Amino acid sequence: MLETNIGGIVRGVTLNTPLLLASGQITETPDFYLRTAPYACAGMVTRSLKENPPPERANTPAPRYVVFDGGRSMLNCEWGNTQPWTTWYDEGIDKVKARGGALILSLSGRDIEDCGHLLRKFSDTNIDAFEINVSCSHSGAVHGNMNTDVTHLRELMQKVGSFTDKPLWIKLSYSNVLLEMAKVAEDFGADAIVCSNSIGPGLFIDTRTGLPKLGIKGGAGGVTGEAIFPIALNCVYQLAQTVRIPIIGSGGISTADHVIQMMMAGASAVQLYTAPHLQGPEIFKKIAKGLVDYLNAYDYDSIEDLIGLSLSKAKENSFYTVQPTFDAAKCTNCGKCSRVCVFDSMTDHGPSYDKCVGCNACVGVCPTGALTTKFERR
Repeated sequence: MLETNIGGIVRGVTLNTPLLLASGQITETPDFYLRTAPYACAGMVTRSLKENPPPERANTPAPRYVVFDGGRSMLNCEWGNTQPWTTWYDEGIDKVKARGGALILSLSGRDIEDCGHLLRKFSDTNIDAFEINVSCSHSGAVHGNMNTDVTHLRELMQKVGSFTDKPLWIKLSYSNVLLEMAKVAEDFGADAIVCSNSIGPGLFIDTRTGLPKLGIKGGAGGVTGEAIFPIALNCVYQLAQTVRIPIIGSGGISTADHVIQMMMAGASAVQLYTAPHLQGPEIFKKIAKGLVDYLNAYDYDSIEDLIGLSLSKAKENSFYTVQPTFDAAKCTNCGKCSRVCVFDSMTDHGPSYDKCVGCNACVGVCPTGALTTKFERR
């Protein structure tokens, strides 16, 4: 029921669930994935490997994280490569494959020669696909914004695209040239697009000292977690209407509902990072159960039935929508709905429908579910 395929039969990757552990500090080694494997996590993406990382990569800036949004989002400046690439070649791949997981080997696309050499080196191993990262938001700000460099991506694909028979996924991030980047990747042989990487850079400042809260030069890092989910979801939605190759959604996913939205927007699978990092591996089990419950409740046979369901909808503006419904038994009279209603439509008995315009602000702030709406367009 949860099985999904990325890319078809010849150069495809089949996953037993649509849930993958995304690339980052916690995938520097196989250890974190081995803890997630029993919880419906279908596989993992390694830390982005470099053959010859700069000397500074032997250490990670500290602090590397600022956790915010009630523990659901973070600003980070992790960059990894504290372990040599040979660790994965010599033993890491075997450890993941022995647990039955799909292994996606991430390579940094910044140095084209370096990337090409590792691509050839790992092509004779048991990995399932390559993911070439051209989209790190905070590293890009320090070393050059590769995530908006269409020329670099074209040169990269022209140089290394024919180096392997393994599926080749290109990891992109939100930008004003995202769709152009995706088309270049597709035209030069990419098998899938992964989006979105962290978005930013963003900044937090400690008001006691005036210092940025991250240890990286300049203080700015990439934003991840639920704070970026709406942007990442729209990236997938736009990509699905632009390219023909599969899309793997990433960015702020922490619930079954997020996964369902990503797949309805056009994703064939998803990657999670911040949520399992901050909440632990068990979140995969919780999400997988939520997916099965949803499929059963709405009579879907397969998770793949959801892919792209939203793409044919919302072709025109809507100026009239269904107004909220009110359940008095759930209302605690907290007053939040009245405070946010600029149309003065709230009463003790719910919305006054001669004034309500269906803006949905009251539904968004109601803490008990007394106000709900059904998303229909009239």
